[in-house]
Parts: sequence; structure tokens; C-alpha cells
Amino acid sequence: MGKVKSAIVLTVMSLLIAALMIVCFVPMQFGLNGMKRFDPIVVDADRDPDLGTSYGAARDKFSLTQNYNGGGVVAVYYPEGVVSAKEYDDNVEGFTDESKKADYEEQYAPASNGALYLEKKVAYEGDSVSDSFKEEFEQGAELLRSRFARLHEEVRVEVADEYTVRVTLPRELSASLTPFSYMGDFTVSYGTDEASAEVILPYRDEPITDYVKGAHTRVAAGGTPYVVIDFTKEGRRIIAEKTADATENAATMFFKVGDNIALQLSVSEQIDRASLFISSSDFTSTNAKISAILIDTSLNGVQASMSSVVGDTMTFPAFYGKNAMLFVYIAFAVLFAAMLAFFFVRYALLGFVNLYTYLLFVCVNLLCVWAIPFLDLSVETVIAFLLVSVLLCVSNAVVFEGARREFALGKTIVSSVKASYKRNFWHIFDLHIVLAIAGFVTFGIALGALRQFAFVFGLGTVFSGIFTLAVNRLNWATMMAFCKNKGKFCNYKRVEAEEDDE
Repeated sequence: MGKVKSAIVLTVMSLLIAALMIVCFVPMQFGLNGMKRFDPIVVDADRDPDLGTSYGAARDKFSLTQNYNGGGVVAVYYPEGVVSAKEYDDNVEGFTDESKKADYEEQYAPASNGALYLEKKVAYEGDSVSDSFKEEFEQGAELLRSRFARLHEEVRVEVADEYTVRVTLPRELSASLTPFSYMGDFTVSYGTDEASAEVILPYRDEPITDYVKGAHTRVAAGGTPYVVIDFTKEGRRIIAEKTADATENAATMFFKVGDNIALQLSVSEQIDRASLFISSSDFTSTNAKISAILIDTSLNGVQASMSSVVGDTMTFPAFYGKNAMLFVYIAFAVLFAAMLAFFFVRYALLGFVNLYTYLLFVCVNLLCVWAIPFLDLSVETVIAFLLVSVLLCVSNAVVFEGARREFALGKTIVSSVKASYKRNFWHIFDLHIVLAIAGFVTFGIALGALRQFAFVFGLGTVFSGIFTLAVNRLNWATMMAFCKNKGKFCNYKRVEAEEDDE
């Protein structure tokens, strides 16, 4: 490859790696007064509640470390008219008046093999559960799924005992449990207090989306999180009209989902803006995100009218201990330092070829973990990634050593590289194919965390083979084009023939 082409390829490769490293690891704020924020992949990717404190996204303090307690919470949502068998039994035992006790028992019917009791006037039509109740329950379950899915965390939402929804999520997100149970239409009211406040949006009988576009979050340069509510032109006009006298008569704006307040804002001046930024002294980025998701999902997508209550909540500790991820990071740093030392000492400037290949390999794997829904950054996925990293580095070293031997026998460096790849191609190819198949087969039959480990290992093995046989060779040819003494670039030496003594 000529020097001009090599320079172009090397420049593009360097820019690509720099861009991917920023996307994967560097948080930043931009826009007017730093109101917009970009979270890198290591911050935005799903996290495993078993990790512990030393992992997580510091969206509040604009760094890559925040207090993440580890462990998780399991909670069960009970729709209106549904109670657990325990609650039912406790209520029955609490009656001292036999007639009231009999009336209470008459109001409920057992369901789900006695695990639940359903209120007849809410859930039944005749002698069976009504289709309308089932439909409303499905709508509520779907709304809960959509809300928790938008947290982009390791959250599991599943229907349990036919008519309840069980949620498992990281402990730091437990603040979402009660707000996400709010069901009903989104409204904006304005007045001196909640009881007397007038509903100003929606106006007349039009849908709320004619007035409110959506809700999202922003983090200011100082780290202050905001919930941003975007209004349509008509919504902005009505808000401005209703708050015209705010300088004289201070009031409060209530943003409600059903009968529950999602947010409230003290208004002391007229509001005439297309986007309303709302914050609070006790707001965290997590609180802001939860409120924004609650509002946005009440505007768009699935709607549900059935209210729910959160019950049967319990917490569980981080399975691997609170410092598990810290130890994994240390292991990664040690292996990375050992890789750099080995390749640069053994192969001199050829170490840059391996470094470029490896950095690109890291970013591609991390992007896959972020993009594939059932994967998250966990101890298992990181261990799998460390193993395939070792596989990539060993494969590169095998090719480098093969070229060293060929060069020592008198071949040119270009011929040595070709001969090494030709000699080792099928060995490397077969090894990667066998390991990848083993990983994906294990993924197909395994359960739990082992499935994630197996999938990341199989996928990383595929990438390792591609990067060793294609990307690494491209980087080698590109960088070597700039060196006159190509043997010195690779730290290769010829074997000098010994003269026979006469």
C-alpha cells in the first residue's frame, strides 16, 4: 500500500477510533448553557443490580462514578379490585362483627388457585372475570412495561398469578415504583391549590397531544437536572393566556396523571415558552427521568385507566458484593497494561497495530452490549469480554511470531506477513469457529446470567476472528508503509548464517 493511501486509511481509522471512544466512554454537555447532555455507552447501557457500588452512571455529577448501591427491589403491582390472599385473610380476621365479615367475604372471589382475590363488582361479569377487566389489566401491564423499558436499565417486568405485575429492578430505581403505578389521562391544572385548580389542558374535548408534544430530561452545566415539557403552538398560547396575571396572583401549575400529581410548578410570572424547564432542590437525574417518562407515556402510546397499588416489596443485596465491578475494572486495567507492555517490548512499534485493533474491538463489543436488548453490563459479560480480549491478543501474537520466523529466514517483511497469515489462517479460523459455536450453543440451552456470558463470548469470538484476520492485517499494512526499515518497525531480526571453521 502506498504512503498516500496509507495516510488516508490511517487518518480515517484514527478518527473512527477516537469517535467511538468518545461515544463509548466520554460524557459531555452542549447546547445553550450546557442544557443538553450526552451520556456515553458505559453510562447509558443497562446495568446489572448484582454489581455493587463501583459501577454506574453519574448523571448527577457529570462523571463516570456515582453512588450505586447495588442489589435490587422486587415489587408487585395489584390492580384495583385485586388483593393478595394474605391481605384478604388479614382483613377477614380483622372483623369482629360477623355480619360485616360475611359481607366482605361475599364481595370477593378467589382466583389464581387461591393466590389472589378479585372484587366481584370490579372484576366479574356474572360468574366469570369480565373481558373488560382482562383488557384493562393487559393495558396497564403494557403501560408498565413501556415505562420501565424507557429507563434503559436492567428491569424485568412480568405478569404473575394472572392479574398482578411483578417488577424486578436495581435498588437505585425504586423511586419509580409508585409514580409508574399512576394511570389515567394527563392534565395540566392551574390555581392557588390542588383542590381549586382549574384544568387548562386539554382545552375543551381535544386530545392532550394537541397541546403537549412530550416530555424529556436535560442536565444543566452545573449538574442540575430538569424535566422539559414541550408544548405545541396552541398549548403555548393557552398557558400564556392563563398565566398572564401570575405576577399579581401567584399560583401553582399541577401536572397530573389521573388523580395523582406527577409534577408541580410555582408560577410567579407569565409563562410564554415552547418548552418549560422544571426542577426542584431535591431533584436528582433519576427523579427527573422518572417524571419525564411518566408524563410522556401518559401522552403517547398505550393508555390504561385501571389504577394500581404497589405491594409485597422486598429488597435483595448485590449478589457479587458492593465492590465486584471495581475488582473487574482493576482486572481489566491490569490485563490492558500487561498487553501494552508485552506487545511494545516484544514487537516495538508493531505494538501500535495491536493497540488500534484492540481499541476498535473494545468499542464494537461495547456497542453490541448497549444495542442488544437482552444484554447488560454485568460481571458475566465483562468476564466474557476479558476472555475474548485474551483470545484476540493471543491470535495477533501468533501471527506476529509467524512473521518473525519467516523474516528471520531471509524473506522480505511483506512476504513474511503474507506467509504468516497463510500458514496460520486456518488454525485461527477453526479455533474461533469452534469457540463461537460453543458459546452460541451454550447460550441456547443455558439460563440466567450464563446465557449473557455465553452470548457475549460467542459474539466476541466472532469479532476476534474478524479483527485478527482482517482489521489487524489492514492496520499492519497501513502503519508499516511509513517505515523505511520495516524490520526495525516490527523488532524483527535476521538469523545470521554461521561460517564453518576450516
